[in-house]
Amino acid sequence: MFPEIGNILLILAFTLSSVCFLSTSYSYYSDTKFYDLQKSAYIIFFLLLVSFLLLEFAFLTDDFSVLYVANNSNPNLPDYYKFSALWGGHEGSLLLFVLILSFWMIAFSFMNNYSKIKDKNIVLSFFHLILSCLLGFIIFSSNPFERLLPIPSLSGTDLNPLLQDFAFTIHPPMLYLGYAGLVVPFSIALGRCLNVKEGWTSKIRNWTVFSWSFLTLGIALGSWWAYYELGWGGWWFWDPVENSSLVPWLLATALFHSAIVSNSRKIFNNWTILLSILCIVGCFIGMFLVRSGILTSVHSFALDPERGLILLLLTFGITLYSFYVFFKSDVNDENTINYSLISKEYFLLINNLFLVILAAIILFGTIYPIFYEIFSDGKNISVGAPYFNLVTVPIAFFLAFFQGYGVLTKWQESPLELKPFLIILLSLFGLSIFFSYLIFNDLSLFNLAGIIMLSLILAGVFLSAFRNFNKGKLFFNSFGMNLAHFGIAVTILGIGVVSSHSDSKEVILDIGESVKLNNYEFTLLEEDTRKESNFFSQIAHFEVENLASGKTFNLKPEKAFYPASKSVMTESAISINFKEDVYISLSERLDTGEWIAKIQTKPFIRFIWLGALLMTLGGVFAFTRRVFIR
Repeated sequence: MFPEIGNILLILAFTLSSVCFLSTSYSYYSDTKFYDLQKSAYIIFFLLLVSFLLLEFAFLTDDFSVLYVANNSNPNLPDYYKFSALWGGHEGSLLLFVLILSFWMIAFSFMNNYSKIKDKNIVLSFFHLILSCLLGFIIFSSNPFERLLPIPSLSGTDLNPLLQDFAFTIHPPMLYLGYAGLVVPFSIALGRCLNVKEGWTSKIRNWTVFSWSFLTLGIALGSWWAYYELGWGGWWFWDPVENSSLVPWLLATALFHSAIVSNSRKIFNNWTILLSILCIVGCFIGMFLVRSGILTSVHSFALDPERGLILLLLTFGITLYSFYVFFKSDVNDENTINYSLISKEYFLLINNLFLVILAAIILFGTIYPIFYEIFSDGKNISVGAPYFNLVTVPIAFFLAFFQGYGVLTKWQESPLELKPFLIILLSLFGLSIFFSYLIFNDLSLFNLAGIIMLSLILAGVFLSAFRNFNKGKLFFNSFGMNLAHFGIAVTILGIGVVSSHSDSKEVILDIGESVKLNNYEFTLLEEDTRKESNFFSQIAHFEVENLASGKTFNLKPEKAFYPASKSVMTESAISINFKEDVYISLSERLDTGEWIAKIQTKPFIRFIWLGALLMTLGGVFAFTRRVFIR
């Protein structure tokens, strides 16, 4: 009964959203009366929220007559994971996505007033375009309320053990808040193509920064989750699904920088609109890669070519329609400004070009294996870290310079503040080199690259903060920007150090045996077992001694077996301190009773996620200051 109600509510939401888009389009092209669509936004959100809660109820009550519940839950699964299991698969995660999208729609409706109902309706109609396409896809090809009849499952298949983790509860919602949030600037931009001019540049700037903040946090949470849950000890693997989230992030970064110029100088208008469209196209391409099974990834939601084809057609349809509206418009820059090579306009333009080029290079490397397989009679090829590192690091150098010195430039023509910039830059570079040698007694090429980029960005941040502080406007005018740029520098520091100074060793140990890595000695003390409601695990107890300080601590990595899904999972054990993580993961237990384990040290790896958190806070502060404080 309840699943049928949830399905009916989905159909009602789809119908209402489609009617809203079609009626607004008809009203615009026939020049007839517009009806306020704001109330419909609240109705659709309510319908989707109740539908979502009914599916959640099916999970919590073990209703295995619902196929999606049977495929992603189990009676022995703890209630906490039954709750998050709703977005553990393809169908439920899409339902969560459209719910979040409808939330963005009502948030935008509530927080943005237009002098004409017609203008607001036009913008909302593009929300409905995306929403109705996704709802139609859910209802006709990915319905989470489909029944498993006539004989329902007795116990269910279980939730993927990889997803039975706290980070999974918050990682997808944060990521979807970022993806769905990019529909806001997309709708505003297409509205501008239909002559909705009221505050469009400031709205795109503000809402892009806000959704970018959630996207940053979502990507960082995914990296953190993969680091400790997958047992590899890595933070980024250039996996196709990781790349598909990075591409919209880079385009969104370019978008809000372009919107800053459009808002302040009334130029780059077409570029801003184009980037708004490309952000959504990038999101749909990522959705296609994740949900079609066309590329192999541990993150993939589905392996259904038929649904992948439908998503591909949706992507093409939305792309063609968006570009049709864009090229039919007569958007032009409102000012004719001659700006010099050392102006803020020029630096932001070059910064944007590098970001778009970087996004294109990453996308090309991600989808190249698809085309290679098509044109080579089924031969497979993989594009991994060597390619991505080779092509991204040089571009990152240029971005670091334009980001560092660019914040010091002024509109139209800037004085060359090279002397104070170079003084701070060389000071930071010298200090970084000194501390690197002091801590690691070594300086690799990768570490040197990270130090140069770190120094470039921080020199600009510190000089900008000092300059604004003297003018008494540090907190309100540039705090968010400086905090976000500082976060990027911290992340770069973490990446450079952990890439240069991580160490690892694969060992085979029996009870009582020891092995050394760097300043640590690892001793396997004993084995133990643990039984939970839906899995049991073998635990290896390690005593780890810091040979420099003489202090000891214990680490207990596990090997867990999940009977319902017949899956084996590695649960790593990590000791965290300011300087480094000490990391142990188990591989397998040999017939002789020995354990194969991987021990690792990861210096300053936490800086990667600390930087991402600072970027998020900077973006949120910039949004709230402009929208609420003004």
